[in-house]
Amino acid sequence: MRGKKFTHGITFFVTAEMYQAIKKDTDELRISTSDLMRHLIEGYLYGTHSYRKPSFEEREIDKTSIAEAK
Repeated sequence: MRGKKFTHGITFFVTAEMYQAIKKDTDELRISTSDLMRHLIEGYLYGTHSYRKPSFEEREIDKTSIAEAK
């Protein structure tokens, strides 16, 4: 018999907006929310994190920079 690969559960809460963003991304990537979270945590722990979207502050800075350049 094969042993379980994932044996420890973690529960945390997010805002409705965060949930919708996660749902959208996991649907587009065709992966489960758990797979996405495991990938993000693994990337964080091993320094290989590659999934990144700009933060709200970075988007605001980019908009300001674009407006100033015009």
